[in-house]
Amino acid sequence: MNVNSNETDSNDNLSISSPVMAGKTKIDIDPKSWPRRKKYLILFIVALAGMMAPMSSTIIYPAIAELENDLNTSETLANGMIGVFIFFMGIAPLAWASYSDAFETRRNVYLASFILYIVGSVMCAMSKNIWLLLTMRAIQACGASSVQSIGAGSISDIFHVFGPLIGPVIGPVFGGYLADSFGWRWIFWFLTILGGVIIVLIFFLLPETFARQPQSQNLPTPTTSTLPRRRKFNPLLPLTLLKYPNITLSKQYNLSTSYIGLAFLAPGAGYLIGSLIGGRWTDFVLAKAKRKNNDISYPEMRIHSVWFSTFFLTISYTAYGWFVQANLHIAFPLISLFIGGITVLIIFSSTATYLVDAFPGKSASAIAVNNCIRSIAAAIMSFVAVPFEHAVGNGWVFTIMVGLNIIGIFCLIAVCYKGKYWREKIQSESTNLSAS
Repeated sequence: MNVNSNETDSNDNLSISSPVMAGKTKIDIDPKSWPRRKKYLILFIVALAGMMAPMSSTIIYPAIAELENDLNTSETLANGMIGVFIFFMGIAPLAWASYSDAFETRRNVYLASFILYIVGSVMCAMSKNIWLLLTMRAIQACGASSVQSIGAGSISDIFHVFGPLIGPVIGPVFGGYLADSFGWRWIFWFLTILGGVIIVLIFFLLPETFARQPQSQNLPTPTTSTLPRRRKFNPLLPLTLLKYPNITLSKQYNLSTSYIGLAFLAPGAGYLIGSLIGGRWTDFVLAKAKRKNNDISYPEMRIHSVWFSTFFLTISYTAYGWFVQANLHIAFPLISLFIGGITVLIIFSSTATYLVDAFPGKSASAIAVNNCIRSIAAAIMSFVAVPFEHAVGNGWVFTIMVGLNIIGIFCLIAVCYKGKYWREKIQSESTNLSAS
């Protein structure tokens, strides 16, 4: 499409932090109409901020054994740092997303959450005992987690895509070398510095992307029915949408802290490849299904893109558990993690995009609920993993986990074939309730 160069220049020079006001052009009001350069800057900042939560979660992995000795704590409590972070990374976005949707703001949520993240990171670096560290990891997780839900909303405000995250890839690598060279506390000082850089970028360069509906010039006389409703903040409101390996590698393969971090490049590379393939693959499957359905599409068509990945997900993680238990060469479990990483992100890309499509206007809350359930399950596993592994061995631990995953696959099948009916029924009931 040809665009007049003068118009493009004037659009590109719009103030990036100017508020949305009545009487402005469509370009000012609709974020999807903003200049491409401005949208790419927003995408970069949101992607950088979105990297912090997964990176903060995984960056500590290589240093857990060192931290366990330094703070004179147990292996279970040391692993509890992972569980606490993941748990609150799943719970906190419910509040962030509810606030964002209720008060129509993304930017204010980012600023508040990253102030909280920086405070938590500083206190983590200064912790003298495991209990303070666990508490501050919870605060850190709450601060970092806002982008996990609001980020999807920001991207959907200006684009029609959902960006990949690279935090889990580089986190363990940075963490391993920081712990080896400067000690585990410098992991948290590094996160503090990076969080400070991000909050500066957000404050000066990130505009509000939540598109408010422009008011009509012919405003009616205010009455009880036309006055705007008072905004209500309910952190549990997103839940209504429901109606709709580091210690093992260290000890078994005798790896140093730095090499543990490098080992996480295997699943990390899988995540990167999966994120690049996943979006294109789910769009391809949707387009193909749409052609077969007389050019009519609906969100559940995307779910057909996950079946191939779910098969290899079950194979790869079952194989990983038994490879480790059999003490085979480390290349075998790493290959399994690489394949598993690809399949996980393909499934994640498809399901996350489905949630955005299925809940227009509530995408942040939908993603928050999804992250909440996922994170609670991961947090529980991080606490029980060590005693569970000691009781039955790695092979059976991962076999049982894959068995639970198969239950999830059956749930996806149900949504794929009944989701459209359920959504339409709920929407119809909501419409009738509003009318009455």
